[in-house]
Amino acid sequence: MILDSIGDHEIHNRRALVSVIVRENGFAGCSAVVTGAGQGIGAAIAKGLAAKGASVFLSGRRAKTLDGVCAQIEADGGEAAYRVGDVTDLAHLNELMALAAGSRGVIDMLVNNAGTPGPTAALVDVTPQEWNETIAVNLTGVFLACKAALPYLERAEHGKIVTIGSVTGKRPLPNRTPYAAAKLGVVGLTRTLAHEVAPHGISVNVISPGAVEGPRLNRVLASMSQARGVPPEALRAEMVQAAAFKRTVTEADVVQTTLFLCSSAANNLTGQDINVSAGAVMY
Repeated sequence: MILDSIGDHEIHNRRALVSVIVRENGFAGCSAVVTGAGQGIGAAIAKGLAAKGASVFLSGRRAKTLDGVCAQIEADGGEAAYRVGDVTDLAHLNELMALAAGSRGVIDMLVNNAGTPGPTAALVDVTPQEWNETIAVNLTGVFLACKAALPYLERAEHGKIVTIGSVTGKRPLPNRTPYAAAKLGVVGLTRTLAHEVAPHGISVNVISPGAVEGPRLNRVLASMSQARGVPPEALRAEMVQAAAFKRTVTEADVVQTTLFLCSSAANNLTGQDINVSAGAVMY
């Protein structure tokens, strides 16, 4: 109704305003890459970004699960594509980022979610191979994905990098030294990279979830139960008791924080380590 009474100049300005509003409230016209997106938190994040209008490009090790996530995104009216590969493989990541950048030559968002729990064992019993594999996926994989994506993120108006870390590493978790070392390393990488890429307007943040409900937590509890000789229910109770809210968190909690960090509302947040842990960790 208002547009009927204004001229071409005002219409152009109004369209520019609408474009800004879209960027604030959604991700229409934006490209997003999510690693480890075939299941769990990664799949939920990919669906969340797509629901906000982003074209989402997924990476993971299994075609079947990635295909299922893409099919669901497309059934809901979104856009998605995937490449099968490993975040420790720079050639795979280079191909993925080029696909995501497309003809625009731009990636707007990178979510580093790929990870592995690694072994559950005392350090003295961890093999060098287990250590190297855990560090390679959880820490080196973040380095490689950022390295492959940065040339395209630099062309975005406000590029966003969000890495899914963990409260483990900031607090002890017995028998999980490789995982803890990698996840704390991600915090250092994030803070330093935030300074390096700030001149390009790129924000770099890490989300540190606590115990996230889902099949992965159940597997971790089972592994810890076997190593410590404590029933899984007792271990879960320990985790819950340590949290201020006396509960675990959900995938949706992590998704909503990711969406916020990828939005223009977070343009002045960088180098941050945000705990999504129901108050289990506050530092």
